[in-house]
Amino acid sequence: MYINWIDVLLSLPAVFLAMSFHEFAHAFTAYRLGDPTPKNQGRLTLDPLAHVDWLGLILFALFKFGWARPVQVNSSNFKNRKWGSILVSLSGPIANMLLSFAALAISVAIVVAFPYPHAVLMGIIDRVVQLNIVFAILNLLPIPPFDGYHIIKGLFYRRNVKFFWNYEYYGMFILFAFILLGGFNLIVRTPAQYVYQQMMYLQSLLLSQLR
Repeated sequence: MYINWIDVLLSLPAVFLAMSFHEFAHAFTAYRLGDPTPKNQGRLTLDPLAHVDWLGLILFALFKFGWARPVQVNSSNFKNRKWGSILVSLSGPIANMLLSFAALAISVAIVVAFPYPHAVLMGIIDRVVQLNIVFAILNLLPIPPFDGYHIIKGLFYRRNVKFFWNYEYYGMFILFAFILLGGFNLIVRTPAQYVYQQMMYLQSLLLSQLR
C-alpha cells in the first residue's frame, strides 16, 4: 500500500483540530447541561492531548477513518436525561461542520488579503475543511459507538430495549462489515465529497464578490 507521507503530515493539524473540537463540544455541552464529569476528567479543553487516541489518530491520518478518546458523560445529571443525551451526541458533528465553515471563511480571508498565499498553508486549511466534513458525517452513522447511534438510542430506547442490547452486542461486527463491504465509501466519503464540492462552490462565489 502506497502512503503519501507529505499528505499525512499536512493532514495531521486537521485531524487534531477535528478530534479536539468534536470531543470538546461533547464535554462543553454536557457540562452546560449540568454534568460535571467531563470537567472533572480534564476534557473541558481544546488541548488535543486531552482527547487524542493515538491509534485512532494514526488510522484517521492514514485512512480518513479513526476515532478520538470518547468523553464520558453521566446523563443522570441532566434535567432531561433523554434530550440531554441527544444534544450531547449532536454537538460533536455540529462542531465539526462549524469548524469546516470557519476554515472555509479563513481561506477566503487569506486569499483576499494575500492574492498568492503559501501553498502549504492553503493545503492545510483545505484539509481542515475536508476532514471535518468527513468526521461529522462519519459520527452521524447509526452504528455503535458513533454519535448517530446514541441519537437513535436516545429517541427509541425505551420501546426497543432488547433490540438495542442486541445491536450493541453485535455492534463491532456490524461496523467491520460496514467497512469491508464498502459502506464507508458509499455512505460517508461520497456525501462528504458532495458537501465539500458545494463548499468550494461557495468559496468561489465569495471570492468573486470580495476580490
